[in-house]
Amino acid sequence: MTDYSVTDLNARLTHMAELAKAARAITLPLYADDMDVINKADGDDYDPVTNADIEGERTMRTLITAVFPHDSIEGEELPDITGQNDWLWTLDPIDGTRGFVAGIPVWSTLIAVSYKGQPVLGLIDVAAQDKQFWGAPDKAWLLQGGVETELKTRDCGGDIRNAILGCTEPLAMLKPDELSAYNTIRRKARFSRLGLDAYGYGQVAAGRMDVIIESLLKPCDVRALMPVIEGAGGKVTNWEGGSAVDGGRVVAVGDAALLPEIYRDLQQAADV
Repeated sequence: MTDYSVTDLNARLTHMAELAKAARAITLPLYADDMDVINKADGDDYDPVTNADIEGERTMRTLITAVFPHDSIEGEELPDITGQNDWLWTLDPIDGTRGFVAGIPVWSTLIAVSYKGQPVLGLIDVAAQDKQFWGAPDKAWLLQGGVETELKTRDCGGDIRNAILGCTEPLAMLKPDELSAYNTIRRKARFSRLGLDAYGYGQVAAGRMDVIIESLLKPCDVRALMPVIEGAGGKVTNWEGGSAVDGGRVVAVGDAALLPEIYRDLQQAADV
């Protein structure tokens, strides 16, 4: 049993839509135009951030503190805010910044609300496609063009050979031993798709894909995904079967019966 009120939960659910609307007002015009890109990484690495990331997060934070001044806030670009209650907002204004810069419309704004450390509300707002994947306790839905559709994951019969696999960029995300484990699963799967960022997780919730295996995820990359996939009937864990709430190495499935075989194959990673 949870000890938060439905009223408190629904108030934050309603406010998430306002945050997404405000973020779109910033991100979509910049996506349609050339933009300034800053590399946050050192040396030869590349970790891009744009004005859309920074201004989008700043705007969402302002809207949260105006309505829920005692809630905590964590984000991709700005310092954490420690609140005075058990509610936490986790923000990623642009998940998939490389796609955003390259003009590929699978980037999204991620908004998560957690209670006592557990994500209970999630939104994957794929603004360039006008698609919003929503997740809440025991339900998930797609909102597109004003039409709401229930999200439901696909039953693969527990057989990885029936599954469509995804990973945004295995050569960049996975160390050699992890890549070997991933490739074991890829060779068994029906086929694989790359480069989708959070959009791939939305497709798992929608029953169009079945498995996502990734690494190097931050908390802001994963918390919004968990209520969406789990509300649709799937499961999100780390590679060892524990909580994925802090990111790291993450596996998401639509059919939880796939997990035992996936976990066994992931054990090939030497440092598991």
